Amino acid sequence: MIEFILNASLWILIGIAIVAVWYCAALAILLAKIHGSWWKGFIPIYNIKALVDALKLPKKWFYLSLAPYFGSVYVIAIMYRLGQLWGKHFAFTAFWLTVGAPVGFLMLAFSKKQPDFSVLDTPPPSLSMIKAKIAKQK
Repeated sequence: MIEFILNASLWILIGIAIVAVWYCAALAILLAKIHGSWWKGFIPIYNIKALVDALKLPKKWFYLSLAPYFGSVYVIAIMYRLGQLWGKHFAFTAFWLTVGAPVGFLMLAFSKKQPDFSVLDTPPPSLSMIKAKIAKQK
């Protein structure tokens, strides 16, 4: 029984490592596409800061996104801004760029549609608007 648990744990760790590398690679491709430094995608935590900088969002959003519980609202706001570059709706952003990030990042990176960088000149989305959209999705 213990051997089974150890073997299962090993396979779970290998699976987690594969998903983590996939996430970092997808984010690196995406950062390169939005004129960020692609290598920053492979450094944990710093890759989120690089994304915030590339999207021209307030720097405090990075620090607040690391906070437990309410930080998820900031993560959704960051990803909503990323989705706006490709003209994606909030529902796509709320799922594919947060929960399904490794797949969602690749969907954006290999999309035939080019990012609309004029979105970066507009003010960032307000958190009250993000909270209202989250409540509407429920």
